Amino acid sequence: MSSNTLQRVWILGFAGHRALANPEAVRQSIRTAVETFRSQVDGEVIGRASAAEGADLLFLEACRDAGLAYSVVLPFSEARFRGDFADDARWAHAKSLIDGAASVEIAPGHEGAPEAYHLASREILDVADAMLFVWDGEPARGLGGTAETVAEARDRGLPHQVIEAVTANAGPFVNAPPWPWTDESFASLPPFGNVEELFAALDRRALHGAPKSRLLAAASISLNQLATVIFGVLVAFGIAAAIAPVVKFLLVTLAAVLPWAGSRKRLHECWLNDRIRAELLRSLLASHSFAPPLRPFAAGLFLTDAAFLRSAAWRLAGRKRPWDQEKVRYMTARLDDQIGYLESKAAKAAKRLSRLDVAFKVSGLGAMVFGAAAILNALCGWNAGGWVRAVLFDFLPTILPAVAAWCLSMIALYEHRRRAGLYRQMVDRLRVKRVELANSKCRVTAAEVVSACERLLLTELWEWGDTGGKRR
Repeated sequence: MSSNTLQRVWILGFAGHRALANPEAVRQSIRTAVETFRSQVDGEVIGRASAAEGADLLFLEACRDAGLAYSVVLPFSEARFRGDFADDARWAHAKSLIDGAASVEIAPGHEGAPEAYHLASREILDVADAMLFVWDGEPARGLGGTAETVAEARDRGLPHQVIEAVTANAGPFVNAPPWPWTDESFASLPPFGNVEELFAALDRRALHGAPKSRLLAAASISLNQLATVIFGVLVAFGIAAAIAPVVKFLLVTLAAVLPWAGSRKRLHECWLNDRIRAELLRSLLASHSFAPPLRPFAAGLFLTDAAFLRSAAWRLAGRKRPWDQEKVRYMTARLDDQIGYLESKAAKAAKRLSRLDVAFKVSGLGAMVFGAAAILNALCGWNAGGWVRAVLFDFLPTILPAVAAWCLSMIALYEHRRRAGLYRQMVDRLRVKRVELANSKCRVTAAEVVSACERLLLTELWEWGDTGGKRR
């Protein structure tokens, strides 16, 4: 891939025993496995492991020697983790590998051993595309051990390979798709120089494609109703009653063709992909300083786009500023901007909803009144004049139901009722969260508020994206 294209980040996680019968043989098997994995995937490989004595350090060495960036997940702070090492020399070696990591995380929860080891293993599993284990095949001897992690990887169906701890023999990759691994969803991304430029390019593409998708649907609905109106005019006023059915048929056919043409060009799908990815990058750029680089806040919601998010987030690793500066920037550049945007959208949706509601009620009531009048005219044989009969008993009973149906369709298509209510609620909740963020006194508290804000802001986007896996 060219340097100005976002590469897919493949995360190779690791777990293994501390005590090894033949460390050199295991070292060589790990290096071979790492090199093999790198050669079989299209993109950038990131190693991810803890830094305990034994196999963990051999894996981190293999990543370093292969020129791969790696991420370290510690069960405790470094000061506490130092106590897991028997002597200064071994700790110094581990510390050098920790210092060489592209990112260092501490497992959440502030748990003591052994729960902290379990949490660290889960942090590695949660983002790994594949796992490499050094395991003796024996059952787990405690919480957070290698056997426990192997069992969970199997339960998740995660691709993994086991290196036998005693013989250092490497088994096959299990649950793995055929090599090589590629991710075609990255092929459609526009070229870029940095993540900000990628966001801008996707945002432009989404803005360009958005009207086409929804306008085709609106045009189709409008043509269907227009066909009824024109048919009513031609018949009621005797302009061209003979050809009225033909005109209506042509308009209805055209209305049916428009959505079909849009689906053939995949306008909605292309717009949806671009809009979701642009909004995910907007969220990432605003909040990445408060989240680990391989665990952006939105990744838990958008499983389909988790690899895309992590790949972009990895590009931003190392760009974090002090949390208190980021807090101020987030409040002004993200929250205030979104509050203003949602307020304007809520007001616009409410205004359009009010107009369409009035039009629906007037046309619906008119349809009932003039429809009843037409029935009474037929039953009573009123001798109404030609134009009166044409307008009151033929034309209006025909076109007013079509107008009412069109109003309801536009309300549903553009979701005016839902948007007016939802956006107001979001504004109220974001204002509360802004106060909470302004009063936060540490990074952890600020990160919790930012995470809640991002989940709130991305809720509607999550509904669009159908993260159940149907969107490609």
